[in-house]
Amino acid sequence: MSNILIGITGGIAAYKIPELVRLFIKGGYNVKTVLTQKAHLFVTGETLEVLTGNKVYTDNFSEDDIINAEHIELAKWADVILIAPATFNTVGKIVSGIADNLLTSVIAAADGKKVVLSPSMNVNMWDNPIFQENLKKLKSLGFGIIEPGSGYLACGDTGHGRLPEIDTIFAAVKKYMERDKGYVEKKYVITAGGTEEAIDPVRVISNRSSGKMGMEIAKQLYFKGADVVLIKGRTSVEIPSYLYTIEAYDTQSMLKAIKENISNNSILVMAAAISDFVVENQGNHKFHKSELNVLKLKKNIDVTMAIRENYEIPVVGFALENGMDIERAKEKLKNKQLNAIILNDVSAIGNNISTVRIIKENGYVSDKISGSKEEIAVRIVKELKNI
Repeated sequence: MSNILIGITGGIAAYKIPELVRLFIKGGYNVKTVLTQKAHLFVTGETLEVLTGNKVYTDNFSEDDIINAEHIELAKWADVILIAPATFNTVGKIVSGIADNLLTSVIAAADGKKVVLSPSMNVNMWDNPIFQENLKKLKSLGFGIIEPGSGYLACGDTGHGRLPEIDTIFAAVKKYMERDKGYVEKKYVITAGGTEEAIDPVRVISNRSSGKMGMEIAKQLYFKGADVVLIKGRTSVEIPSYLYTIEAYDTQSMLKAIKENISNNSILVMAAAISDFVVENQGNHKFHKSELNVLKLKKNIDVTMAIRENYEIPVVGFALENGMDIERAKEKLKNKQLNAIILNDVSAIGNNISTVRIIKENGYVSDKISGSKEEIAVRIVKELKNI
């Protein structure tokens, strides 16, 4: 379990941090918090103590705190230190080497530790050239900086300086911690969800794919530092804002999006459930019920083979088989010239819990891997490193 120390400063966005704390705890992190004096105006130590199960550290030093060199102990304890929100004032202090409160003293003692800042402030303060120079200096010193969002600010202005979405901060810190050189220079194009093939302008043929497995794979690759493009059809899960996502609801649109986003260093992961058939007698107007007695279907294009015919890149496919039929999966792997295939059972559709086997072109077949789709995605991504 990794230890994360979250420093909370006196910006109004501090009221959002308890939800961030909750997200880190859910993600398996051990969390401690440090509040500056002004941070108490926006969030209470009691709330954070209940959430973390740990003491909340403040500038109200006790005699024991001074004797125990609390700032040194916290710096040693933390695997990563996050300051969110990071105010104009706190950033200036860190750059200038000022350590006049507990949080800045921890930073002063954190040499060699990963420190990430998520600045949040008024747009004019963000644009201030002094602040921008301070950010440049911090970046040059190895500090991680999470860019703020744009939008309506608490002061009534609109512009850059808004605290990013909580899941974006979580993902940025996780990426900062889990970054792996084995993924950094690679581009992964992931498809997810089900396609919708038109019957007429109103009705479609689709399937029950939720898109969760493809999304979870994209997330895990993002955390590793890879360049990730998620191409999604119809999905029933919320896609994180930090993932670069392209919507492509029918097969032709998905194929077009894939072609536009792959390059020589790409790896394609075909997690989408693409329709095997499309409607031949598709209407350009809404059919009346009397016109829907018969639908003529024709075989859909094979997206994987269309890519294989034109691009020499690694491709990972999925095989959804009754009873997890290994031989049928191996046959699909061979016929589609895949580098690997993920075999799962039809019961996985729409569910968060699944069981898969990973089969590679060299004959490797994994044991059954069971768990949540997030847990399975971690294992799949580990396997993708060597493809």
